[in-house]
Parts: sequence; C-alpha cells; structure tokens
Amino acid sequence: MGLRFRKSINLGGGFKINLSKSGIGYSWGVKGFRVTKTARGTTRRTTSIPGTGISYVSESGKKKRSSTHTPAVHSQPQNPQIVEDENTYDTHEIKNAVATEIVSEGLEDMLASATTALKLRKISIISFWVTLILGFGTPIFLLFAVASAVAFFVIKKKGIIDLSYTFEDEQADIVAERMAPLHKISQSQKIWYLTQTSKVVDKKYSAGASNLVKRERCTTSTKLPFPFKTNANVMVFSLGSEKLLFLPDKLLVIQGTKIGALNYSDVTTSVEGYRFIEEEEVPRDASIVGHTWKYVNKQGGPDKRFSDNRQLPICLYGKMIVKSESGLNTAIVFSNIDIQ
Repeated sequence: MGLRFRKSINLGGGFKINLSKSGIGYSWGVKGFRVTKTARGTTRRTTSIPGTGISYVSESGKKKRSSTHTPAVHSQPQNPQIVEDENTYDTHEIKNAVATEIVSEGLEDMLASATTALKLRKISIISFWVTLILGFGTPIFLLFAVASAVAFFVIKKKGIIDLSYTFEDEQADIVAERMAPLHKISQSQKIWYLTQTSKVVDKKYSAGASNLVKRERCTTSTKLPFPFKTNANVMVFSLGSEKLLFLPDKLLVIQGTKIGALNYSDVTTSVEGYRFIEEEEVPRDASIVGHTWKYVNKQGGPDKRFSDNRQLPICLYGKMIVKSESGLNTAIVFSNIDIQ
C-alpha cells in the first residue's frame, strides 16, 4: 500500500498552497471561480454556479509523456485503408472574405447603423447571461440581468433597419425574374454549400472522381434576420455561421456582427449543372445520370480487392456560384437541377 501525503496552507485572500507527494502547487479564486496550478505543471480552471452543484472544469498545459514507439509492420490488407489527405493535392478553401470588406460604394451608412444594432444586441445578451449566473451567488446581479433583458427588447424594436420598396410594373417584373430562380433553389430537398475542393492523385480511390469537395448543409428562409425587415420578396441562405441575404436591389452578407453589402452590378452569379458521386442518401428530386464504384479499376469497373466496394449513383445537381471582386466567393449546390 502506497503512502499519500497532502496538506493545504491557506494564506488568505483566496490564495492556497497545496503540498503533496507529487510536489508543490497553488490555487487562487473567489466564489464561483478558481484557478489551480498543480504539482504536475497543469493549470486547472473551475467555474461553478454557487448553490446549484453545477460546475465546469478545464485543464491545460499537461506535459506529454515521452515514449518509445516501434513502427508496426503491416502486411497487405484485404481492404487497403485509404487516407483521403494522402490522395489529394492543390486544395483550395471556398469562403468569403471578411464581410466588412465586401461593400459597394454608397451603402456604408446603412451598414454602420445595422452593425451598431447587432453589436448592442450581442452585448445585451452576454450581459444578461453573465449577470444571471452571478445572481445565483449575489442576488443584486439579478437586477442587472433584468435591465439587460429590457435593453435586449428595446434594441430589438428600436434597432430595426426598415428596407421598404416601391416598384413600378417594369421594375417589379425585373425583381420577380431575379428572385424566381433563388426561390426555386430553396425548394430543393437538399441544399449544400461547398467549403473546400481538392484534386485527386489516384482516381481509383475516389470512385473515379478527379476532384474531391467538402460540403455542409445549407438552410433557407424568406424572412430577413435582425436587424433588417422589408416588405419585398427576399431569400436568405444560411451557410453555417454566415448568411447571404438576396434583396431586390442588393446582396447582404452577415458574419456575426460584421455586415457587407453589394449592389448586384458588383456581383457575378452563374448557375450550372454539377455531376456529383453521391455516397449519402439520394434526394428524391435529384436526377441520377449514371453509376460508378467506390473503388474503381482502370476499366471503370469495381476493384475486386475491396470486399466493401459498393456501387454509387452519379447525380446531376445544380451549382450556383456567387462572386465579387471584393471577396465574395460562395458555391451553393442544390438537388433539383430544374430551376427554370
């Protein structure tokens, strides 16, 4: 049985020295938060809500143990394991520039007002949760939480940027023609946005594809997010943490509290067919134009070295590319190719 030794010396002010068999450590903190420097050289941070039993602990700075590693010798497996990164090259990220750089001349004042509203709303939300948590230990902070909640609703009402439109018949037709394809895309069963594209070294391991892409699901809405509202027909594409807002006369880009805006004269949009080897469930509205195999041989047939080699459908999707010289670079893929 081993001998354990531990002693804690309280120096006041929330500061303690901890003596143990492993060495000397120390800790400092106040009610609800404590930082501990352990004898092993790690830093542990403990955050808690007093009186609830809820706490969160994180530890950093742990030293890695050195070890002797003997490379394993592998025989040729029945199903060779392919590492995707080793079979790709010339990788490019598909992403937009910082929203504040994507701005057309003449839209700066509107963006300044919208940015202020977003920042004030974010501050009110953070203030509410911080003061609410602190209020469990010190009730006076609950008053600040109430004040933050009131501020949130005031900002939500007063910070609105109203984009009202009035169209003559000819203008209305132009706007309808511009928005119709976007609404058609939004009706697709599945919509994605591309985040990365790479060229393939050996197509044998990529189902015969010469390029590999990474994609994420995209959602759509016909309602503008805060701080905007409008009486016009609009379309919003949510791409992860950012949004593209297609308005009758301009395109807005929202990234957190950063906003960009472009006149359509500064935007290039193209729509094209896009052949995609689908490994997931095929959308009901997709067109299947062929088949291939997960692992293909030189003749295009199945590589029989792989026992899990399944047949994959080749789908014809649509792809909308939206770009600008100021840094807008978005590729949206949708399952229904018929957007006319």
